[in-house]
Amino acid sequence: MPFAAFRRWSIQRKLLTSMLSCLVLFIAISVVTGVVLTQRALEKRVVAEELPAVLDGVRADIQRQIAEPLTASIDMADNHFLMRWEAAGQPEDGAEAFKAYAARLKAKHQAAAVYWLSEANRHYWGETGVQRTVGPEEGWFAKFLASGKPYSIDLEKDKSSNEFMLFINARFDAGAGHAGLAGLGLSVNALASKIQQYRIGETGSVMLVRANGTVIVHRDVALADGKHALADLPGFSAPAAATLLKDQQKFSHVLHESPEGERVLASSYVPELNAYVVATVPKAELLAEVTRVAWTAPLFAGVVGGGLALVLIVWVSGAIAAPVRRAAALLGEIANGDGDLSRRMQVDTEDEIGQLAEAFNRFVDVLQQMVRQVRASSESIATATAEVATGNLDLSNRTEQTSSSLQQTAAAMCQLTEQVQNNAANTREANALARSAQTVATRGGAAMDEVERTMGGIDESSRRIGDIIGVIDGIAFQTNILALNAAVEAARAGEQGRGFAVVAGEVRSLAQRSAQAAKEVRGLIVASMEQAQGGREQVRNAGETMRELLDSVGRVAQLIDGISGGTQQQSQGIGEVNTAVLQLDSMTQQNAALVEEGSAAAESLREQAATLAAAVGRFKLA
Repeated sequence: MPFAAFRRWSIQRKLLTSMLSCLVLFIAISVVTGVVLTQRALEKRVVAEELPAVLDGVRADIQRQIAEPLTASIDMADNHFLMRWEAAGQPEDGAEAFKAYAARLKAKHQAAAVYWLSEANRHYWGETGVQRTVGPEEGWFAKFLASGKPYSIDLEKDKSSNEFMLFINARFDAGAGHAGLAGLGLSVNALASKIQQYRIGETGSVMLVRANGTVIVHRDVALADGKHALADLPGFSAPAAATLLKDQQKFSHVLHESPEGERVLASSYVPELNAYVVATVPKAELLAEVTRVAWTAPLFAGVVGGGLALVLIVWVSGAIAAPVRRAAALLGEIANGDGDLSRRMQVDTEDEIGQLAEAFNRFVDVLQQMVRQVRASSESIATATAEVATGNLDLSNRTEQTSSSLQQTAAAMCQLTEQVQNNAANTREANALARSAQTVATRGGAAMDEVERTMGGIDESSRRIGDIIGVIDGIAFQTNILALNAAVEAARAGEQGRGFAVVAGEVRSLAQRSAQAAKEVRGLIVASMEQAQGGREQVRNAGETMRELLDSVGRVAQLIDGISGGTQQQSQGIGEVNTAVLQLDSMTQQNAALVEEGSAAAESLREQAATLAAAVGRFKLA
């Protein structure tokens, strides 16, 4: 509901509301952020810089007040006259001179006491002479000598006055057991008055506290008796006091929540006194000026800046809304013209209103040209759609004829595919027979090789038989000679050798027959060897022929294998062609359907062109 009301607002009202809301939010965020950042920075500066500076000033004043008395004590311990007087055993003839020197020193530095204390006789000399003898029960003297320090500054109560005094002791050593201390005693009243004058804020105060926590200087005299501890004072606590008196820090501070409110506690160590300057101030007082400054500047800047921004926002929103109102009025005049594109906005100025009017007039010019072009294009579309419809009808008829031709081609391709597949089967069978013939020829070649090896063995055996026959022929020849020799020997023997001659004749006859038989066998062997040689040649020739036949059969098998592979590829290719033809037939049928759809779309486009022409015709262009 609020959003609906916002939508009914004018542009100027929306601009004013939005910009004022943003301005208020921006000023609020800027003021709060500036205050927080400024306050933190100033608080940090006050705590980290200004408060330490105050304590440094107090510590510096204390150091200045004890600087001259410390120098005087050291000079007194180094005085040659006093050292000779001490080395001589403090004779009476030098006592008056010491008293006069001590009186001048006391008056010059406004000291409460000037003293000289020797370890040899433990006489406590002052400007009036020997004031007392320091007994062994007073351990401060022995403690100082045992410390080995050249000087010391102690805040202690004076036994004679029962008041706190600042004792500045300096060591001397005249030799031969004549060692001791010389120094000045200063009243802390002046130091206390100075410290009591310091103010931080309206109620903040400064005090002097020993390292052990006892208060020795305070704006309330009743608390400066050396019996009150810092932790027991109002606004302090034991943890806060421990933090302030820790590690002899040059500056330390802590925020402490007390019944009176949050307080800032700070301390600074004074090494010369072995004491701390402690300050306490309510945090609200310490940061009151900081808080006021932190809020004043951002609020003033926010008020002044907000006023100036408000004036600027009102002027800018009016300047922005006025041209829009005028443009809306002019657009209403154009819109009420019932599609009359001959009307134009009047240009009276050169500002945004004039620019808006010129831009609108240019827009109407462009729209007028577009309507003319659309009107002409709609007429052209109507003519073109009629031509497209006629062309689609002709294309549909041709597509149907193409589809019929493709169907016939597909049938022929199917028959061709079957024939090629049959040829492929026949070539595969011929390839198998060729491989079988190649196997048989291989076995025949192997058998011929075996026959050739056998004939070679026969030829070799015939040669060996011939050699044996030669040996037999030689034996017969030698036997014949032996028989002839035996016959000759038998003839020589006469009658006794006649029987031997008969035997020799038989042997010779047997040898001749053996030789004749061997000759005949040789002839047969030679003839057999010639025949075996001829058979071997024939077998070798037959083997060569078988090998040639084997090679020829192998080549035939390879050719048939190649023919089979080619036929298979041809069958596959024709199958793919057949598939492509079938796909082409399907695509042609789809094209025919698309042509029919195109014809219907062309008719629809013609009707829409007519509708567009009627719609454009309602615009008035001149």
